[in-house]
Formats: sequence, C-alpha cells, structure tokens
Amino acid sequence: MVPGSDCMSFCRGYVFAVSVHRVQLLLQVLSVKRFHHHQQQQQQQQNSAAAQEELTQPEISEICDYFSRRVASEPYDASRVASFITLLTLPISILREFLKLIAWKKGLAQAQGGDLAPAQKPRIELCLENHTGLNTDENSENSSVAKSNIHYDRPHNSVDFALTVVLDPTLIPHINAAGGAAWLPYCVSVSLRFSFAENPNVSFLGMEGSHGGRACWLRVDDWESCKQRMARIVEVNGSSTTDVSQGRLRIVADSVQRTLHLCLQGLRDGSGVTTSSVMGQHD
Repeated sequence: MVPGSDCMSFCRGYVFAVSVHRVQLLLQVLSVKRFHHHQQQQQQQQNSAAAQEELTQPEISEICDYFSRRVASEPYDASRVASFITLLTLPISILREFLKLIAWKKGLAQAQGGDLAPAQKPRIELCLENHTGLNTDENSENSSVAKSNIHYDRPHNSVDFALTVVLDPTLIPHINAAGGAAWLPYCVSVSLRFSFAENPNVSFLGMEGSHGGRACWLRVDDWESCKQRMARIVEVNGSSTTDVSQGRLRIVADSVQRTLHLCLQGLRDGSGVTTSSVMGQHD
C-alpha cells in the first residue's frame, strides 16, 4: 500500500475499507447483503451454521478500536496495515480468537496503570510490524501479503503470527540497552502457528529478541533453556481442551508472558525454573 491507495478486506457480511490519504489511515466498515449462486448455496447448506455466522456489533467496535490504537498510530508502517488486512481475511471463528487476545491485552494495559512510562511497562501484544526486511516487488499483486507479519495458509487451515513481549525491567540485569535495531529495548518475539483444522492447536515456531537475538539473557545456555521451556509450554497450552471459551490464543499468550517472567526471575534469584513449575502458573 502507498499513500493515496485503498484496500478492502472482505469478512462475512462486511467490507472493511482501509484508505491511506496523506499518510493518514482511515477505516470504513460497510455492511453488505451477501448474494450467492444456487450452487454455492447448496455447498454451504452442508455447514449452515458457519454460513450464517456474522460478526456482532461489539466485535466490529473492537476491530475499529484496534485499528485506531495500533494500525493508525504514527509513524505509518505498511507492514502494520498489511497485517491488519490479513487478520480480517481469516475465518470468523479464527478472527474471534484474535479479538479475544486483543481484548485481553487491552484489559491488562488498562489495569496496569502505575507511574511507569508506557515504554517501561511489561506487556504482551500481537506483533503487526514486519522487521525481517524482505525485498518484495512493490508492484506485485502479493506485495501486501509479503509485507504482512501475519501469514494465512488457506490450503492448510493455519495462520502464522508473532507475539511481542516487553520484559519487566525490574527483573533484568543492568546491561547496555543500545543496539537491537528494529527492536524495542528488552523485547522478545515469540513466533507461533495456529492450526485450526479438525484438532485446533497452537505450536511454537521460534523465539527472537533484541541484543543479538537473545534479548537480555547474558548466557547462551540460559537463552536456549528458556526457548525449550517456551516450546513445551506452548505445546501443552496450545493443544489443551480445558476452558477454551476464553480463547485458545489468549491462554497461550498468558502462558508465554508468565514463562518469560519466571525464567527472568529465576535468573535473577539464581534459582532457575522448571518446566513443570511454569506449567502450573497458567490460569
């Protein structure tokens, strides 16, 4: 996308139109009546519940609020817009999982308050920015898809995304925070894959951080140990069938944040932390 261009994303029953005018982002939500060919109707009758599923007004409001807070914030970032558009192309049930995650994160931020500046507060959020620096053809029809930090694999019913965790500064040893291009200080990115076929689950893809990719872990062994714990906790919580009403992604995100916190706390106290102790911390 370039300034002055428009992009539309279709979601069942609605069209989300994102326009860029003089580096100002605007979102318009249009309610549309869907017409289907007779053959399409016959195919959809096999799953009538899914065919009739539509976003609720509170969910539409949550999307608009998220756009205002995260997507339309300055400075303008094409990958952030592309990620938002990709998000809106997901199936309604999967989009709802992300909306639960977004609402939970917003609730955490509102509850924190305190005297710390926003940049210093420990937090977790869906990462929309793509910092990989991929060289893409700006004229390509798929340039928006390439810029996105959320990747939807339709044939395999999966979506890859990342969670950004800003660590608690009180748990971090005193180190030089300089460097870490394209990263916030004391920041970790956890890459995940949400597969939503017959047996929905979230799997761990990798973990990166500022300061040479290891964030604030001074020893490589400690960093690798934390990555192993993270992979295990995502596996356990990502495939769990208990209390998924609050959202599978929200459960995983909570466990990711707690795991990083406990790993850092263990390093500071010199006590370490076991995988089983981390597993016992999720809600």
